[in-house]
Amino acid sequence: MNTRRNIKGMLAVFVALFLLLAGYLVYIVGAYGAYWFASPYNTRVTKQKNTVLAGTIFDRRGLALATTNEAGERNYAADESMRLATAHVIGDTAGQTLGAEALFAKYLLGFDQDLGEQLSYLVSGKQRTGADIMLTVDAALSEYAYSLLEGYNGAILLMNYKTGEVLACTARPGFDPARMKDYATGGYTLAEGSMVNRATMGRYTPGSTFKIVTTIAALRYLPNVQSRTFLCSGPLVFEKESGTLVNDGVNPYDETGALREEYILLRDHEDARHGQLTLEEAFIHSCNHVFAQLALEIGETNLRKTAESLGFNGEFLFDELVAYPGTYGDAETDFELAWSGVGQHTDIITPVHLCLITCAVANGGAAMEPKLLKGVSGMAGIEYKSLAPEVYEAFLKGNEAEFLAACMRGVVQRGTGTRAAVDGYTVCGKTGTAEVSSAKNARAHAWFTGYIDSDAHPYAITVIVEQAGGGGTVAAPIAAKVLERAVKTKAQ
Repeated sequence: MNTRRNIKGMLAVFVALFLLLAGYLVYIVGAYGAYWFASPYNTRVTKQKNTVLAGTIFDRRGLALATTNEAGERNYAADESMRLATAHVIGDTAGQTLGAEALFAKYLLGFDQDLGEQLSYLVSGKQRTGADIMLTVDAALSEYAYSLLEGYNGAILLMNYKTGEVLACTARPGFDPARMKDYATGGYTLAEGSMVNRATMGRYTPGSTFKIVTTIAALRYLPNVQSRTFLCSGPLVFEKESGTLVNDGVNPYDETGALREEYILLRDHEDARHGQLTLEEAFIHSCNHVFAQLALEIGETNLRKTAESLGFNGEFLFDELVAYPGTYGDAETDFELAWSGVGQHTDIITPVHLCLITCAVANGGAAMEPKLLKGVSGMAGIEYKSLAPEVYEAFLKGNEAEFLAACMRGVVQRGTGTRAAVDGYTVCGKTGTAEVSSAKNARAHAWFTGYIDSDAHPYAITVIVEQAGGGGTVAAPIAAKVLERAVKTKAQ
């Protein structure tokens, strides 16, 4: 009797384990299937390229960005600057990048064609051809954005915050998909890092753009923080060895005016002293002193919880875009926690992640999933798949989006981001100047993230310019130019 009971128990365990494994397999295929399919190691794709002519890739305005001739050779836009500007979105046929060529291979190479469509090619005797796809990007707008980065490395990402459509996505240095064979043989030299799409995979210190995250944490964990007043009286002083915040009244300087060796300072830009500030005013003027104090009051655990609720330390599994999320590292001392609260220490973010958070502010709290595919057309140009906007996650709750919108509006109207203004429109945003080295001669990365508050032009933009200096002086004007061009050309 005991033996029979044991056998039944073991059978139940095995059935449960089998169901668990089956469920996990369903999950990972659903979550990672598209990425696995797009892998250069997928031999099915390689074989299909030998028998099927790849379909055409169009931008949202119908401009052909990649075509296939009768010999099966892939051709790209005639204009080199346009090829460079759209390279990371289009991708390449050598499998070196994860652009449209790889991500949408199942359409371009006819993997999704039904038996009837395949038979029609067989009966007609025509060379089998994959479907044509239309992307959400505006190639001309991407080319314009690319030109604004001339002389620098960096990235620009423009999204429709109501639909999630990626309207422009460009990064420098770029690569030319028409010259992949030349790169392989050494005929042309690739710039270092040019195959990496900095807009979706570039990992950067966020600088003061992270104050968006710290503000959200303050709203969640500090009661009545919106009505409080803070005092910015100069640099915060920390013990160098322990990283402990030093009480007010301690003079960290010696008789010559030099900083004593036992102390380190957390300063504001140009040692500014902002005086009495509300939270909104501290955001508008990007006050390091106040945000460092907020981080210490919020605590490492709650600041981490907030960051992770916004996608940090997680994983992005978008259907149409491969993107990396940001990371929030450990902060073990007062100084590390304060420094992380102003977007330094080990904080890391990607432009697409920052743009998603910005989209959530603009869209009342909901971040839409990034979309790169506007439509798929089969034989006779009949569209059988079209854009389907979907909410990725509600990042913000309560009045968080409303309060942040007011703060970001103030940044552009009277704060650090006035150069992001666009005549006739309300622009909201946040600047960032991210220190990347302790060396005094190392220039900071320049950030701007923001959006136009307009139902007719729901554009959110994130700009990163590497080692260019201040976000307000470098990145903000670039954002303004792209937004203005988007409005004029109606990138809808």
